Amino acid sequence: MLRQYETTIIVDAHLPGEQIGATVEKTTKFIENHGGGVKFVDRWGKRRLAYEIAKKQYGYYVYIRFEAEGSFVKELEREFKLDSSILRYFTVLVSKGALREEMQRKSETKERKAEEVHEGVEKTSESSMEGGNSEASEEMKQTE
Repeated sequence: MLRQYETTIIVDAHLPGEQIGATVEKTTKFIENHGGGVKFVDRWGKRRLAYEIAKKQYGYYVYIRFEAEGSFVKELEREFKLDSSILRYFTVLVSKGALREEMQRKSETKERKAEEVHEGVEKTSESSMEGGNSEASEEMKQTE
C-alpha cells in the first residue's frame, strides 16, 4: 500500500547550483525508479544552519512530498547516507489528519476561486450593460 511521506534534505550550500540541482533530481529519480511517485518538490533555498554540520554554516533546504511503500523509506535514507552532498535528512509519514486538512483547504480554495470568478463575471456583465445604456442615451441626445 502506498503511503504519503515528506522528506526534507539539507544539501551542502557551497556546491555549485548545477550540482545541487543534480542532487535533487537524483533523489526524485530514485523515488520514481523504486515504485514511488513524487507529488511536489519545494526548494526552500540557502539558509543558515542553527549549528554547524560538518563544518558548514549554510545549507540548501529541499522539501519533497512523495508516495511510496513503507519499506522504501529505509532504502531512501540509505541513499541519503551514501550521498556526501546531503548534510542532513528527515523523513516522516504524513498523517491521515494532515491529509484531510490539506484536502479541505484545497477544496475551500477552489470554492473561493470559483466564487471570485462568478462575481467577476457578474460585475463585468453589469458594467457592460450600464455602458450599453449610456451609449444608447448618448446617441439619443445626439439625434435630438
